[in-house]
Order: sequence, then C-alpha cells, then structure tokens
Amino acid sequence: MPAIANITVKKNDGTTDVVYSYSLGEAGDKPATYFAPALGATAATRPELRISTKNLPNGRRRVKGTYMYPYSVLNSTTGVTSIDRAMMGDFSFTFDPAIPTATMDEGVSQLANLVASAAVKAMGKEGQAAT
Repeated sequence: MPAIANITVKKNDGTTDVVYSYSLGEAGDKPATYFAPALGATAATRPELRISTKNLPNGRRRVKGTYMYPYSVLNSTTGVTSIDRAMMGDFSFTFDPAIPTATMDEGVSQLANLVASAAVKAMGKEGQAAT
C-alpha cells in the first residue's frame, strides 16, 4: 500500500508549486483526501482530490479519483465567502493482477502522463475535443 504523503504539482503558470496536503488516509476502501490549503481560506473553498479503491471480482481493484476546484465569491455586503460553482474532474482505472507488473506500471504511467499532456490540458481548458 502506498504511504500517504503530500502531493506537489505545478500551477497553470508551469513554475509555481501547489502542495496538496492529505487530510484523511485509512486502510481499506476508504478514500485518501487531499486539500490545497494555500488556495482557499476554508476547507470549503480549497481544491480537493479524493482517491479511493474498491475490490472487484477475480482479484481486480478499481482506483477512482475525483477532483473539485471551487470558484468562490465574496459577498461584499455580508463579508461571507460562498462557493458559486466548481470545476469537476474524475478518473478511474482497474488494477488486474493477471497483467504483468511492468505492463500495469507502464499503463498507469501512460494514463497519468496523457492527462498531464499539453494536448489534453488544452482540450480541458477549452471544453472541446481536438479537431
């Protein structure tokens, strides 16, 4: 089982680091939850990543991640910050013990690198598939 630790990624500018700190990590099928404390004053206004696993038939396991990046608005009259909307994302893949470790490792790395690629980022930012 991977050890829970903070996750550091780059901001949109490609140079500034953002640290996602874990807030919950439990054995079994309970999610590991990460927040970016520097990006919001309260838990509700911080981006959140949740990763969970689930047992499937034949020894397979599903890894599922959900992500929420909130858009918060400050009401200048009341001084209350509220979440107006959020950018949502998710991913899922199935670990199959019948597949050789080197093949699984390569597949997981390729998936993660494809999502992090400039082409996929552009499609996400524009809300359209490449044409």
